[in-house]
Amino acid sequence: MKLQMIIVAVVAALPYTGASLRAETPAEWTGFTEAHCVGCHSGESPEGGFSIDRLDVDLAGEETARRWIRVHDRVAAGEMPPADEPRPDSAESAAFTAALAKELVAAESRRRDVVLRRLNRHEYQNTVRDLFQIQITVNGLPDDASTDGFDTVGEGLAVSAEAMAAYLEAADQVLDAVFGGGAPPERIRHETNLLEQVDWRGRPQLDKQIGKMFRRTDDGLVIFQSGYCPTNLVNFARLRAPAGTYRGTMRVRAVQSDKPVTLRIYGGDTIVNRSERHLVGYYDVSPGQWTTIEFTDRLVEDGGTFQPKCYGTRDTRKDADTWPEPGIEIGDIVIEGPLDEWPPPGRAQLLGDLDLETAGRDDAREILQRLLPRAFRRPIEPTEADAYLQLFSSAVADGRTFESALRVSLKAVLCSPDFLFLNEPGTSQISPHALAARLSYFLWSTMPDDELTDLADDGALRQGDVLVQQVERMLASPRASAFIKNFAGQWLDLREINFTEPDANLYPEFDELLRLSMVEETERFFDEILDNDLSLVNFVDSQFSFLNGRLASHYGIEGVEGQAFRKVQLPPDSPRGGLLTQASVLKVTANGTYTSPVLRGAWILENILGQPTPPPPDNVGSIEPDIRGATTIGEQLAKHRDIESCAACHRQIDPPGFALECFDPIGGYRDAYRTMSPDARRPNRKQAPFTYAWVRYRIGLPVDATAVMPDGQTIHHVDDFKRILAANPDQLARNLAGKLMTYALGRKIGFADRRSVEDIVGQTRRQDYGFRSLIHAIVQHPTFQEP
Repeated sequence: MKLQMIIVAVVAALPYTGASLRAETPAEWTGFTEAHCVGCHSGESPEGGFSIDRLDVDLAGEETARRWIRVHDRVAAGEMPPADEPRPDSAESAAFTAALAKELVAAESRRRDVVLRRLNRHEYQNTVRDLFQIQITVNGLPDDASTDGFDTVGEGLAVSAEAMAAYLEAADQVLDAVFGGGAPPERIRHETNLLEQVDWRGRPQLDKQIGKMFRRTDDGLVIFQSGYCPTNLVNFARLRAPAGTYRGTMRVRAVQSDKPVTLRIYGGDTIVNRSERHLVGYYDVSPGQWTTIEFTDRLVEDGGTFQPKCYGTRDTRKDADTWPEPGIEIGDIVIEGPLDEWPPPGRAQLLGDLDLETAGRDDAREILQRLLPRAFRRPIEPTEADAYLQLFSSAVADGRTFESALRVSLKAVLCSPDFLFLNEPGTSQISPHALAARLSYFLWSTMPDDELTDLADDGALRQGDVLVQQVERMLASPRASAFIKNFAGQWLDLREINFTEPDANLYPEFDELLRLSMVEETERFFDEILDNDLSLVNFVDSQFSFLNGRLASHYGIEGVEGQAFRKVQLPPDSPRGGLLTQASVLKVTANGTYTSPVLRGAWILENILGQPTPPPPDNVGSIEPDIRGATTIGEQLAKHRDIESCAACHRQIDPPGFALECFDPIGGYRDAYRTMSPDARRPNRKQAPFTYAWVRYRIGLPVDATAVMPDGQTIHHVDDFKRILAANPDQLARNLAGKLMTYALGRKIGFADRRSVEDIVGQTRRQDYGFRSLIHAIVQHPTFQEP
């Protein structure tokens, strides 16, 4: 039965391939298209490369429907027929668009199947954490496909045989964490000093580097290294800790500096830099007086340790005793842990005070009946636990212990479709418990908590005032950080921040701290607008942002020092403000070497305005950058737009992209392009970034960021473009409502949803376009409770 449910789920996720919805063009369309469309959009060379006489009328196919939606929208907007052609009266156009809309809605309704949505890997991780009260990093789960920009859409979350094998392995990892080992891990309190470092033979490790890379003091060592660091430094007197959570303290002070020096700490296997190596954090170390840095970090595998390094200092490898530049003196170090509870809280929650030596079938039944409603996120039928209890009995009959047999049953629970899928039964409304789960996975990316479940049990969750209270409670919870990470991370492509590595010759100032700071700025900015119900207009034009010293320096904003983030009012002459001028967005819309107005323009239309452009014709090549720096991208695109089939789309795409051309691939402001051409001039001191790396690039052609929007508005500066976007808050709300609904409902938002989106936009408009108000409007709308 369970296998059958999996097969049903997989089949439901397959694309619709049914029969034609229409055998011929509806009569309501014929007169209008023949009178006003076919004349230009037909033949061998149709206007704009769009041939309506060859356009299929079978709306079962999504691509065909998309093309007819394009026809509908351009006629409804009055863009077609063009002004220089005979135009129908408004009643004729309205009749045509109404008839077409009716068919598009009907076709979409037939095409749309209710697809069981599988938990994506982030949701799975969070759900087992909360179900069993454990801290675990589940390894081996496959990456999830993205559909319409999000990995929460059921259509892209089918289950393959490989994925089921991964879930079987994941279940074992989860149960290992729940039951724990046979004995608690040894608790470590490791007190050391870098002066005391010895190798496995007990010989001093750092003596050979004293006076070269390190300076000995009465209290420890001074380190200067920001880049290269010897592996001997990381062992903390051969600390090789078991997996778990650790607390560390380190006495430090900056030397030879009148301002703080930055220390960074890494954890995991820092010696061979295996995959578990990770950043613990960056810390400001004040000069003069000793201070104590404290950190808490989880080592996910046995044998981990910690490694300190400077940041932003110049390395020395031979004369540390006389080296005059800033460094950090490190004194006593204490590492203690694992701090995790023993026995694991999940074990106590699951088993209570049960005596495993005398426990039997009735105890297993009680455990399963207590666990299944939480695991399946709904009440269970009286006999629903029987199948899992039978697995327990069979395992006991094979000679297994109570605990081992129970693990068999629990593994089946974790691989059940009732756990792995969000089942949302109902005809006009989903069940109250499915509503609780939909709300919880929307805002927390995890299972409902007890309060949501209790409200679903008594039916109160459907009440409007209760939904308002729950949304407010959930957004105030620390768990709402998952909404910022997962929604903003996909809406703005922040997850792709590591997808490209900037060319070190062209952008030597790019480093790890800048990359981390880019994402931190955007997430804090997003959270500020959400937390205070600020207008959505702030997403495109704001007077503030969140900066630390590293990012402020990158932006050329003075008065911000140290690595702590804070809210900063932007200077009046700053080009920053809004998402589009944040370095994170500017980096993910470039490829690391050069920028493309086409890529950035298409990104803005899709992600900010909700006006995606169709793919380019197959016979049109891409624009290759001129690596010699002899021509600008603007000159190349001007030739590209001469191709008739390209011109229509590029009139929409290019202006937004050119508005951001004054920002380079890592989000720095520029007046001219960087190039490696030996014929170009070298940068002067004011033009060169702060970096200890050798500046090899040269200054190329000047940047021209001017553009003309399709409606004739001219952009001279990025501020002009921000004002144009801010002047249309309805479109900003319309786009973001669609993105949020896709993410929350787990399905594509199509033509048939337009009325719902407009209702939500209207409600948000009455609340001054507040972002928090938009989320409330979505949750309160009937669509949120529909299957």
